[in-house]
Amino acid sequence: MKKVLFAIIIYFGSMLSINAQESVKIKITVGANSFVATLFDNATAKAFMALLPMSITMNELNGNEKYYFLSNNLPSTSENPSTIQNGDLMLYGSNCIVLFYETFNTSYSYTKIGKIYNPTGLKTALGSQNPSVTFELIGNTTGIGSIQPNINEIKISNDGLLQFTGYAKKISLLDINGRILTNTTSQTINMNSFSKGIYFLKIEGTEQSQSRTIKLKY
Repeated sequence: MKKVLFAIIIYFGSMLSINAQESVKIKITVGANSFVATLFDNATAKAFMALLPMSITMNELNGNEKYYFLSNNLPSTSENPSTIQNGDLMLYGSNCIVLFYETFNTSYSYTKIGKIYNPTGLKTALGSQNPSVTFELIGNTTGIGSIQPNINEIKISNDGLLQFTGYAKKISLLDINGRILTNTTSQTINMNSFSKGIYFLKIEGTEQSQSRTIKLKY
């Protein structure tokens, strides 16, 4: 039986209603300026969320974008958007995060991560150099209702059991593509059969559910 040597629980701010999904938002900070971006509901955005909070130095390119190469690849389903919009947050290739501050036509393909719908002042804040940019999740403001887990209540024991000690009707483990791998009503999942990587834990309450991300290392 495999034993979990190390597991990091990374907070994941996506709050889901059973009947409808609430948009996940992140704060993008450049110096004294902050912008709110709404993330898309795809595997790339979920993998990006697992990396947050993250402060990086982004490089200038072409007078319309800032970019940064991640150390690891993210899942991608790139396509040509025809037009890049000011405020678009995208993935180029499989590991290059790009934040656009101009609107223009393009022949390149990208995977959508999110979008700043009010990018006023973004170009000025980013400037013409290589700025330090911080990405972080914005906490849910509506509350969780019948289920309010604390991140300290989720743990993985040395024998490979993931346990949630708060209230839940059911918990499900999903892979990076959103496929359900297993679910249980006992608040315990045996992780020994899963390889290292990023997974999503959906914790269901009576009326609402909450999702968190776990990064599993063997």
